[in-house]
Amino acid sequence: MEHDLSFDDVAILIRAKRIQKEKGIKVTSVSDICSIAGISRKTGYKWASQHETEHQDKQEALSGELATLQTTHEELLQNHDELSFQHEGLQLAWKIHRVDEMLASQKKSKHRKKNEE
Repeated sequence: MEHDLSFDDVAILIRAKRIQKEKGIKVTSVSDICSIAGISRKTGYKWASQHETEHQDKQEALSGELATLQTTHEELLQNHDELSFQHEGLQLAWKIHRVDEMLASQKKSKHRKKNEE
């Protein structure tokens, strides 16, 4: 018999089995779980509902944070691409206009003048 279980469902059921094994609890129903916990079924369902709500709130918060991070990542990639393009343009301009040679020449003449003084 196959059930439509989500990732979370499976994880929660496995976690529940581990807890049952660790605590030595033989549970077959919600009533048994609530009885062992010393609470009413109504309180048990209330706690389960509260847990689900907290889980959903966390998931929504994480989804929002992920969306923000993805947007920021895209912006940073665009900035990087623009800066890389500008950097390549500046390197090309320096090469075309022989800026390195000009700076080296100026440095040599300053060095000569300093030595002459």
